[in-house]
Amino acid sequence: MPRYSGSGKATVESCRSINVLDWHQRGYLQFPRWFSWAWTQDGEGVASINVESRRGSVTLKYRSRSCGGDWCDVEHCIPIVWSSCRFGGERPWFLCSVASNGVYCGRRVIKLYGAGRLFACRRCYRLTYTSQQESAHQRGLWKSQKIRMKLGGSASMLDDFPDKPKGMHWGTYDRLRRRHDAAEERSTFGLIGFVERLGRRTSRSS
Repeated sequence: MPRYSGSGKATVESCRSINVLDWHQRGYLQFPRWFSWAWTQDGEGVASINVESRRGSVTLKYRSRSCGGDWCDVEHCIPIVWSSCRFGGERPWFLCSVASNGVYCGRRVIKLYGAGRLFACRRCYRLTYTSQQESAHQRGLWKSQKIRMKLGGSASMLDDFPDKPKGMHWGTYDRLRRRHDAAEERSTFGLIGFVERLGRRTSRSS
């Protein structure tokens, strides 16, 4: 089952997914075949499906239940389309084959998510990324720390900004410094906003 963020929305990272490019690279789509696909957590298997693959589709066979109800057998056929690559060859895409509010999706995607009974695209399940749920303070802080470490410095915001690494162009260094300063400013404003909102909630409850 998917886990939910603080906003009540399920996240992409918490859902089991299937990746058509991964299966293509493993050779699973080259000719008709059967294979099993499993998901693990902490080195232990948590779920698995059986897959019948062809060039133009895959059929997933598994058991599903919702809200603690009875288990039911599911057979879900997902179309695959191919597009030409710029430098030769082809790449596959899943076509999301579910209907939302009576409208067939048909969106071309690389990944499908098992956030419900069927595997569908992120938009059909209205999944969000964990990073989208982070506060402005967290996003700014992590981006500024990432830039510091990229330049060979410490992630601590209390330390001086790292010197230009040997061999790096000054233009690149100055651009990273500007991005760092902008992220640090967003982090500060985000923290101030959080403290102000916390103060308002505290005053209303007192």
